[in-house]
Amino acid sequence: MKLIFFVVIVLLYTNVLGQTNDIPNDKPKLIVGIVVEQMRQDYLTRYWDDFSNDGFKKLAIYGAWCQNNKLNYSISHSSPGFATIVTGAEPTEHGIVADLWYNTLSDEINTSIGDKRQTTIGGKANKYQFSPKKLLCTSMSDEIKLYNRSTSKVFSLGLDPKGAVLSGGFSANAAFWFDTDSGNWVSSSYYTNALPNWVKEFNDKNYPADYLTRSWELTLPESDYNESLPDANLYEYGINGYYKTFPYDYQEIIKDIRNYELINLIPEGNNLTTDFAVSLMLNENLGKDNDIDFLFINYSVNEEIGKLYGPNAMETQDLYIKLDKDIAHLITVIEENIGKHNVLIYLTSNCGVSNNPTYLIDNKLPAGNFKHHYIKVLLESYLKALYGEGNWIKDFTNNQIYFNRTLIEDSKIDLQELRLKAADFIMNSEGVSYALTADQLAKGNYSTGMKYLMQNSYHPKRSGDIIICLKSGWLNDISYSADHISGYNYDTHIPLIWYGWKIKKQIITRTTYSKDIVPSIATMLNFPVPTGSTGTPIFELYERK
Repeated sequence: MKLIFFVVIVLLYTNVLGQTNDIPNDKPKLIVGIVVEQMRQDYLTRYWDDFSNDGFKKLAIYGAWCQNNKLNYSISHSSPGFATIVTGAEPTEHGIVADLWYNTLSDEINTSIGDKRQTTIGGKANKYQFSPKKLLCTSMSDEIKLYNRSTSKVFSLGLDPKGAVLSGGFSANAAFWFDTDSGNWVSSSYYTNALPNWVKEFNDKNYPADYLTRSWELTLPESDYNESLPDANLYEYGINGYYKTFPYDYQEIIKDIRNYELINLIPEGNNLTTDFAVSLMLNENLGKDNDIDFLFINYSVNEEIGKLYGPNAMETQDLYIKLDKDIAHLITVIEENIGKHNVLIYLTSNCGVSNNPTYLIDNKLPAGNFKHHYIKVLLESYLKALYGEGNWIKDFTNNQIYFNRTLIEDSKIDLQELRLKAADFIMNSEGVSYALTADQLAKGNYSTGMKYLMQNSYHPKRSGDIIICLKSGWLNDISYSADHISGYNYDTHIPLIWYGWKIKKQIITRTTYSKDIVPSIATMLNFPVPTGSTGTPIFELYERK
């Protein structure tokens, strides 16, 4: 079947059927950024035969497909991915080093979008206190708004607030996400004092309540899912660690799931995202004037299902088959209402995902579970033996260790020496590939390999005293099937497809990076790049032979 896939690609790229005589404008009226969370590049080819001709295939065949697109840093969490896509910078510049990090000054955990000065609009006031204020550089929509004196409209949305807030940048007109208490779309006081009437009307239709009366059935006969492991295999965690087999009766599951949280775990969550995106585009009249508008759409159900079931599950395959229909619907609405040559679309992901370590071990491949809680206890005992009693470790999360700076200073201990001793101790732990200190990351000159990717994830005010890179195939000891927190290809090789305005159909096989999206758009539109951008324009998109 894979041979057929490549033959079809060659044939479709060489024929002229379906071409149009429409002449693109000098600039697009709307830029649509689609992020499918945790989508690995190989999902496109693996599930190709199951997709329709109007969704992923349409983008890949009639667009510019960058087949070797990568993340360029090691801590491949969701938040750094969103930030990198819209800023053109790595975490070392945009500052979103992970989904959360320890703040040494306030002695608390910071989230990537947390902002206690804000309140929720449309829900419980203190539940979603979010803004993009933790970004340390501008996004592409910020720069274009600044350039054209704020005449552009910018909207961002997704069930998960991280993608919605970070994608929109500082100057978004609004970012919307899903409230699992009420089943409504909500926003932040950072953007507005009240929800627009069309959002209230959309919420009043109460689609989530209807969705939860349904069940998740396989789209195809079970025998057609030969790209996946059998249903209910040993490597799946499942919903609540229990629900692992088709069909999924939502009414049964919500007995164990609080409020509308199940919407984040089922294909209907992607349906809801698509419907809200279409409603936003039409009600806000995006792409209807001469200024470039932005719409950022983030599909987050794939992130949750990927973690619960892993990349080889029938649930994952079926989710993408169903999402393909959403993508097809979205493209159709855009083309019918604005026109293909008036819209620039890019589709990408914020990260990939690992295989389940046990699955790799069972296939005789190197892998394992890193007992990070156990290692923390051992390291604490080691430091006490060296320096005396005390709470030397403040936090150990996201493969980063934060030390108790106050205790170290009061004890007149050399911080650099303590870091080196601790890093050497960690290096003796099974499953560790590298343990680099903040001093090494700040002063080192790494140009290739994993140390280079680790350095790109480091920010001096937000990263830990030590950053750890596990060996390939290793994961922290977690209570679900898979995760993404490395610089290995399974976590960093993600799709990037361009479609629409002035995009000629082609396959680009050289290495590109997510940080190249922003400078590519800036070059095509002749706008300034964001303040921290380090990416390189993808010249194949705009050079005309």
